[in-house]
Amino acid sequence: MKKIAMFGICGRMGRAISQELIKEKDIVLIAGFDSCNKGKDIGEILGTGNMNRTITDSYEDIKKQSPDIIIDFTVASIAKKTIAWAINNSIDIIVGTTGLDSKDLEKFKKMAGESDSKVFIVPNFAIGAVVMMKISARIARYFDDCEIIEMHHDRKQDAPSGTSIATAENISKNKIFSDKRLKSGEKENIESSRGGFSKGIHIHSIRLPGLMAHQNVLFGAKGQTLSIRHDSMDRSSFYPGVIMAVRNIEKLSNYTFGLDKLIDI
Repeated sequence: MKKIAMFGICGRMGRAISQELIKEKDIVLIAGFDSCNKGKDIGEILGTGNMNRTITDSYEDIKKQSPDIIIDFTVASIAKKTIAWAINNSIDIIVGTTGLDSKDLEKFKKMAGESDSKVFIVPNFAIGAVVMMKISARIARYFDDCEIIEMHHDRKQDAPSGTSIATAENISKNKIFSDKRLKSGEKENIESSRGGFSKGIHIHSIRLPGLMAHQNVLFGAKGQTLSIRHDSMDRSSFYPGVIMAVRNIEKLSNYTFGLDKLIDI
């Protein structure tokens, strides 16, 4: 039986994932960490009735519960503190929070390598999105150019998305399309109208109410285009990836980035 502490349990993702986790027979949700609803029973937040577990914002309270795994769906500023704390306390942690930069990742990679903790950072738990990224990286060498359009709900705090950045980085391992953001003779009549630029790929971010999480990778070659698109219509799309991470974290090294490490294509 794996004991789980959910960080960000009152948030949309934390709540949705927790409602699924408590249905599993080999998992028990023993703690919820959040700055909202402190002192309330977890079951009241999840709509399941009293679970005799109260929400806390104290790391010491979490430590007393002796979790096997922390799952973090908070914000980057809190996740950074929590990852460091988990490592220092020899607790495995799965991180779904986005907004961590390359310096943060290098820091946690080094810390994890010198610890007894396993740190698993996952930009996107949707298995279909991971498949999209892996396929895009494989076929990139057959095309002349590539752009990414990523679309998310209007409450997402970071842009571009971690998934789009990871997609561009994975593609760049097989092909760099350009080292210049604008082509020769190209100009922007409105600043930044050509979007962001990472690893030779333009990334365009859209934020609108009504969206969840969507990404379209567009490849172009002479006389043809190829579009690889993934859509998450509901937060339930992320749960299969979360439970895959929970059940396989023991097989991973002390530091792992990306759910693709568990998907063999």
